[in-house]
Amino acid sequence: MTRPVLSRWNWWVWALLALVGVFVLGVTAVRFAPPGSTVAVWWPAAGLAVSFLLATGRDRRAYLFLVGVLLSSGAANYYGGRPSVVALCFGVANAAEAAVVHGLLTRGVRRPTLASMEDLWRLLAATLAGALVFGVLAGLTVRFGLDGPFLATMSAVTASHAAAVLVLAPMGLAARVLRAQPLGLEDLVQWVAVVGVTVWVFHAGQLLPLAFLPIPVLVWGALRLGQRTVAVQLLVVGVTAVVMTSRGGGPFASAALTGGIRPETVGALTQAFLATAAVTALSLAVATTQRRTALSELRDEVELSGVVLDTAASAIVVVDRDGTIARLNATAARLIGDTEEAIVGRLAADAFPAADRERVVATMAGIARGTSPLTEEHDWHVKGLGVRRMVWTNAYLTDDDGRRTHLVKTGVDVTDERAARTFVEAVLEAATATAIIGMDLEGVVTLFNRGAENVIGWQASDVVGRHDWPLLHDPAEIATRAAELGVEPGFDVLVHLVREGAPAETRDWTCVRRDGTRRTVSLTMSGIRDQSGSLTGYLAVAEDVTRRRQAEIALQVALDRERQAVEELTALDRTKSDFVSTVSHELRTPLASVLGYAEMLEDGAAGPLTDRQVELVSRVDRNGRRLLSLIEDLLLNSRIEAGRLQLDLRRCDLTDVVASAWSSVNTVTAQRDLDRRVELGERPLWVEGDPVALERMVTNLFSNAVKFTPDGGRVSLGLRVDEQEPSTVHLVVADSGMGIPAADHERVFARFFRSNAANERAIQGSGLGLSIVRAIAEGHGGTVSVESEPEQGATFTVSLPRTLAEANSDGPALLRAGRTYRDQKDDS
Repeated sequence: MTRPVLSRWNWWVWALLALVGVFVLGVTAVRFAPPGSTVAVWWPAAGLAVSFLLATGRDRRAYLFLVGVLLSSGAANYYGGRPSVVALCFGVANAAEAAVVHGLLTRGVRRPTLASMEDLWRLLAATLAGALVFGVLAGLTVRFGLDGPFLATMSAVTASHAAAVLVLAPMGLAARVLRAQPLGLEDLVQWVAVVGVTVWVFHAGQLLPLAFLPIPVLVWGALRLGQRTVAVQLLVVGVTAVVMTSRGGGPFASAALTGGIRPETVGALTQAFLATAAVTALSLAVATTQRRTALSELRDEVELSGVVLDTAASAIVVVDRDGTIARLNATAARLIGDTEEAIVGRLAADAFPAADRERVVATMAGIARGTSPLTEEHDWHVKGLGVRRMVWTNAYLTDDDGRRTHLVKTGVDVTDERAARTFVEAVLEAATATAIIGMDLEGVVTLFNRGAENVIGWQASDVVGRHDWPLLHDPAEIATRAAELGVEPGFDVLVHLVREGAPAETRDWTCVRRDGTRRTVSLTMSGIRDQSGSLTGYLAVAEDVTRRRQAEIALQVALDRERQAVEELTALDRTKSDFVSTVSHELRTPLASVLGYAEMLEDGAAGPLTDRQVELVSRVDRNGRRLLSLIEDLLLNSRIEAGRLQLDLRRCDLTDVVASAWSSVNTVTAQRDLDRRVELGERPLWVEGDPVALERMVTNLFSNAVKFTPDGGRVSLGLRVDEQEPSTVHLVVADSGMGIPAADHERVFARFFRSNAANERAIQGSGLGLSIVRAIAEGHGGTVSVESEPEQGATFTVSLPRTLAEANSDGPALLRAGRTYRDQKDDS
């Protein structure tokens, strides 16, 4: 795991601290240089500069930091007592070294790491290259600035700087690496051992040549504690060894005192120790890290393989060369009928619930010889599922010498699939009157059932596997459809809409059979898609609709003729209505004159009349008025038929309308021996209506009741407010006449309808009265209904809406009987 080290904003703070550290370490190294030496024994400032650059990675601000390294290193050398020019040259050399190491390690990568041996070799190469650059520049500086030896200086500083970079650079490379585990007792013990052994080896009184002792302890840390701990411990060991050697402690300083070796040699030995310790510890740390990573990846791979095996729908069994089951997944264990732990280690021939055990034994025996079949099928008796058909695919595993060690068997239960396939094939073959054709994306026919052979007239062997669909269609029809779609004539004409996203397209096509005959087929083209929704092919379902289309054409011709006949009859009916309206208008004027003269004769305008003359004039008046009523009905019916019934709606008192209607029919009905009764409310009953039309409606209802009621019967007319709906008023006309059969209840409101009973009894009438009643009631937003039985009389109810104010003032109460008109003809 890695983590960010320097953010954008604190980079400058860390850079400044690093440059201060370069200065302090440089001054310290110069101060601790062995007496008589022109160079320091160790130059940790170089390692610190490189470590910071490696921690920040490839950053554009690295050039600014290198300038800072030049200045701080030069200042440290100048402060340590070296001439200004020499100090500046050493600063340039230090900056150049850091630039070379950083450039080589970040080449091609943004942030260098120490995760593999290749990375370690790159670190060693970059360190050596940087140290050589510094050694050459420092040797030239000493040769020409301090008049010292070039080669001796170059070799000494190359070793010191290489050791410093090797010790400190891993700190920068490991800065982004997190610890894999928390600190423990082993960490504490190992740290105490590293520090204790290093201090003991390099203390002032120790003269034994035991400089190698810290290295095993560092190896301990490399193998157990990780790169970060190794990097820090290398720094601690390096600083301890250099400081104590500079003060005369340890085996290298004691060798100088007893053996008379030069101070530069003491420094070289110290650097060699540090380089050896660094290379040894880092090599083991990197190798350990790689091993841990490989083991982790292996564990992940094993876990992933186990998950894949256990979640696979196929049965997977691994059998060794002796026929023993080494591993299997959950699917295989379920089919065998036991747990994986109980099955592993058993012979496959004994564990497999195969119907043919001998074939399994033969397959297992052929593993070592390589004679086991690559594919095979077995019937397995699976508990709870019965006999299942298993198809197995076998693959060998071999060792490094190529010897077959295991057989991996992958089995698929194809029982349901084959049953479904058999069922589908049976359905396809049974559809003898329906063509089912499958095609791939290029139009190659992949399925052609028996129904297609019957409908299309081609054999499956003629078209399956071929791109011969154009043979089945009329070329002219294909060209016409292509022009409509704006595509080239071809397969796209059939599937264009499906390719554009439509679920299916159904249209008629002309099919050209093999014998050249043409048939009309209704073809539904749909797409075949996989689980991801991608189009994989097309399915065409067609049926022969030739006769159906011919019948539809014939039916359409008949319908057109029928429509034409209806239009002609409608025109004739309109002509008839116009004729009736015209005739009625022409008759009404002279009839009005006849009635007027008859009334004048009754009034004595031509002189006194005898009783016989009065009777004759009365008959003329009654028949004239009956004829006038018929003419009015005909005119009103013509307006209703033409949709020109105009109502002059205004607020009117329905009780006055009923009273006026009663007065108008009283003279006509006065000659009948009937009990006539009208019951009205005690106050005005307001409605929104046309008084003239409403009076006509009441007159027709009352006249109809009188007409169909024999002498001695009863006729009543009443008004009442609905108890449940106060906004509705009911006009009820009842009689005790001949009644109406239930089958004729709705027909009585039709124009010109007369019942059989009325015809048999020769009751006069045009059959228009009740149809006009319904038209007027519905024109006022109301309804009319009838209740009647033969010889039990009839009750007609007209329901009309009242004005809103009147309805609210009434509440749910009924109108109280106020005025009652009762008129019964005298016996005389």
